[in-house]
Amino acid sequence: MLNEQETLRLLIFATSHNDAESIVSLLRNSGDATRAHFVESLEDFEQQIQQQTWDLVLSEQEVKNVSFRDLMQQVRRLNKDLPIILVGDEVDPMVMENALKRGACTIIPRDESNLLVLAIHREMRHLRNRREARALEVRLRDAEKRCQSLLESSRDAVAYIHDGMHIFANSAYLKLFGYESTEELEGMPIMDMVDPGSQGDFKHFLKRYIARKEQSDELNTIGLNGEGKLFPMKMAFSPATYSEERCTQVTIRSNEKNTALEAKLREMSNIDVMTNLFNKPFFMSQLEKSVDSAVLSGVNGAILYVNIDSFGKVKNEVGISLADKVLVELANVVRGSIPEDASPSRISEDIFACILMGVDANEALETAQSLCKAIEDTLIDIGDRTITVTSSIGVSLINESSARPEDVLQNAHCAADAVRNQEGHQHGNGASLFVPEEPAEVEPEDLSLEDRLNEALQNDGLRLLFQPLISLRGEEAGHYEALLRLKMSDGNELSAGEFLNQPIIKDELKRKIDRWVILNSVKRLAAHVKSGEKTRIFINLSAPSLSDDSLPGWIAVALRASKLPAGSIIMQFNEDDATRMLKQAQQFTAQLQDKAVPVSISRFGCALAPFKNLKHIPASYVKIDGSYTRDMSTNPETQDQLKKILGQLHEEDKQTIVPQVESAASLATLWQLGVHFIQGYYVQAPQDGLTYKFEEESSF
Repeated sequence: MLNEQETLRLLIFATSHNDAESIVSLLRNSGDATRAHFVESLEDFEQQIQQQTWDLVLSEQEVKNVSFRDLMQQVRRLNKDLPIILVGDEVDPMVMENALKRGACTIIPRDESNLLVLAIHREMRHLRNRREARALEVRLRDAEKRCQSLLESSRDAVAYIHDGMHIFANSAYLKLFGYESTEELEGMPIMDMVDPGSQGDFKHFLKRYIARKEQSDELNTIGLNGEGKLFPMKMAFSPATYSEERCTQVTIRSNEKNTALEAKLREMSNIDVMTNLFNKPFFMSQLEKSVDSAVLSGVNGAILYVNIDSFGKVKNEVGISLADKVLVELANVVRGSIPEDASPSRISEDIFACILMGVDANEALETAQSLCKAIEDTLIDIGDRTITVTSSIGVSLINESSARPEDVLQNAHCAADAVRNQEGHQHGNGASLFVPEEPAEVEPEDLSLEDRLNEALQNDGLRLLFQPLISLRGEEAGHYEALLRLKMSDGNELSAGEFLNQPIIKDELKRKIDRWVILNSVKRLAAHVKSGEKTRIFINLSAPSLSDDSLPGWIAVALRASKLPAGSIIMQFNEDDATRMLKQAQQFTAQLQDKAVPVSISRFGCALAPFKNLKHIPASYVKIDGSYTRDMSTNPETQDQLKKILGQLHEEDKQTIVPQVESAASLATLWQLGVHFIQGYYVQAPQDGLTYKFEEESSF
């Protein structure tokens, strides 16, 4: 599934519109917001990729004497990053090999719909990564320009060294050593900047620094300036990149008097006062360096996340002041159980952490288990009693795939929590290596979903929420949409789309659920209008209800029994269902209109020919697909498309609804576009009742 806020922009080159519509329907039923265009010709394809930004092409190998190679030529000619997935009746290994050589991403058999969805998701992830990489390159160039400017204006002397030779020096560095330009220094050894009597120690320091790899270090030595005079200098060495070349940055502080004081203050700012371990900011800075080393130089390692078990209970038993003494004792155990260079830190009240570099998974886990045993064996004297504590230690690896330090720390936290899931460690006292969860098996869950839905219908396991729609044109009546939720055994809830779109759910059960929603919505609305409120409710229907010939009559009976005025409920079905079941949707809409029940089409604007449906289905309301709202503020193309769609709908005298409005900026744009209704969390989140104060909507 794509990211929640991501819309797939798809070009489809196929023999028939029906094949293309089935692909769009497949993706949207998989939960992917999709906007597609049916390519009519090679000229149309060229025009589309020049005028708009598309994410993916789905193509048959040849359509109307145009092969996918012709598409690839256009993509290359226009220098577009546009992956192409081929769909075929049969997938021959030789055909696939030739297609891959010519630039196709893969070939998927036409009847393998699940495989097609997985391939699309994979290519979208790859595309997203490439786009992010290009954006990062732009930001990197901008950051390099700013760094260069800061280097030139810095009061500190800064130089970049590669293999012991200067490749760049800023003005302060040149002035300090008496040179006019960087060109004079290029290729000159940094050893020449040091007093000959100190060069032996300097050479030894450099060897040690280079051997450590990707670490920062400092050296106090004697420099030789441009006038031949000696002066004390403190040189700070750190890994860097200059002109896309790995090198070493050397910084010489300009204020000699304050160097010792600055170092002392810097050291104090890194220490946790109570335990004398390092604090969280220092730990995170070291973790960032370790992750950078792993990614850039392949130096692997791990972090240990030491969570003291039931420390809240310990604090309640011994008191806050003595609990601090417990932490100090434990800090000493941590410090004594790991290498000196592991940056032992206290990162939260009862959590310690350290970084082990140059170890593999087994070595890190052994160290964690050893530390866990040392903590368990420690006797802590507090006043007139002795206590012991245990710990749960999570291990998270640092390697070339560790992109973000925060993720490494979060993984270690999860591993520490997982200790309590191990047999015999329900209360902790163990160590665990973080292993990413395998994708959940969907099949067993699906097999029981229908049973849960049947049980929910019988035992009040379904719940209705109501979200208001606000009129931007002064409509007197209040409007809500009824939203269905299924209560789960773990306390969470599933939305209707998460279970009604499952193919394993039988059509008959979907029809029963739809009738439950209609009946309960009508009951709630009838009770509400008795208080004098003029209110209407949009009620969503699943696809099977469109072919239920008895449903329109049943709805009419329910409305008469509740004594609701005509037009109080609006039946709503989505564009995908209307496209696949156009004839049934047409007949169903006609039957409802005969009984004065208006119809709304939701998720509108993503079909290949969205206005074609409206010629056959005389819907009174049209609800735009939420992907337009999400993309509107960031993609000018989307705003232009939305403007055209709304304009045509208004010409056809349709009342328009735009959902997922989350900001005032979106509201202002939609107001200018003449939208009839807006819906979204900016107005109000779904609520249990019909409680929105529509008389206050003038604030919009």
